[in-house]
Order: sequence, then structure tokens, then C-alpha cells
Amino acid sequence: MKMNYSQQAWDLDWDCCSCDLQFNDWVEANRITGKTFYHFGTGTHHVVGLRQAELGNAVFAITASKREYDTYVALVTEYPRVAKSYLTYFGDIYLSDSRLLPVVDAVTLFHLCEFSQPNTVSAEYGGLTDRGLLDLMTGKARPGGHILFYTGRTGGGRSKRSSRPGKRSSRSSDFGISTG
Repeated sequence: MKMNYSQQAWDLDWDCCSCDLQFNDWVEANRITGKTFYHFGTGTHHVVGLRQAELGNAVFAITASKREYDTYVALVTEYPRVAKSYLTYFGDIYLSDSRLLPVVDAVTLFHLCEFSQPNTVSAEYGGLTDRGLLDLMTGKARPGGHILFYTGRTGGGRSKRSSRPGKRSSRSSDFGISTG
């Protein structure tokens, strides 16, 4: 059995999915610096990793898209200083192991419930459910940290059911935050 991964890649498109841009706006509006974030879904644009590097934050990110990972490799090859505070790995987030994940100040789960496949939770594949992933990532957030959701995408309706209610950002009705 092969790993579940995406053959697609996502370029920056405000009309399709503005969650990464809204996250950067939220960080800036709250003057958050010196923090560590876990980011689910980099896009080919890598705007979260790039902007957070400029703001003095660190980002550990996952992508299940080979093309998105290739753009990360090209990015840090060309701009090695970005790699000091932005690290992306290729994998299936549903195969995450707590022992390999850092403790962070915020987790972006904008794409929760969008990429689980029918075989994800099978005994053979051994993946987590969406709820299991939420619980794992919540356990990796520091006390007082943030779990961030985006309900304006395909999985948005399901992600609202998988999460506890959060406060709404004043910037968008699609960007939700749960605090620990």
C-alpha cells in the first residue's frame, strides 16, 4: 500500500482559499513574534513560512503534495536563510506520530477534514481520524496556545463538527480560533 498524497498543488488564490493570508494578518494584528507554529498545507506559495520568517516566528509545516514540497526545496535552495525558521516536510498528516512533533504555540488546521481517504483509518494504513488528528495536534499546543480553523473551504462544514467552538476573528467569518 502506498502513502496517501495529493497529485495537486495549490497556488495562492484569494478567492479560492485565503486562509494562509488571513493567518498572516492575524499574527501581525496581534503582534505575535518569537513563536512556533505547526502549519498544515503549505501551498506552492509558502506565504505562511515566508511571512512568519520575516516576523521572527518559526514554522514547521507539512504538505502531502509533491509539487508543493519541490517548491519548498527550490525556495530554501535559493534563499537558505529561510530554512532557519521555516521547515516543510512531505507526508500524510494522518500518519503523524506525537513523538516526532514539536510543542508549538499555534497549530493551523485549515484543511482538517479535506484530505482523509477511505483507507486512512484502516488497520493496514494505520492513519488517524480527523478527530484523532485534532486531538493529537491539540496535545502539541502549549498551554494558552491556539488551534486555528478555516471554514471557508471544502472540509469546512465537517471541521466545525470536529472541533470545539472557537472565537471568531474580526477579519473574517471563515477564520476561527480555539484557545487552550
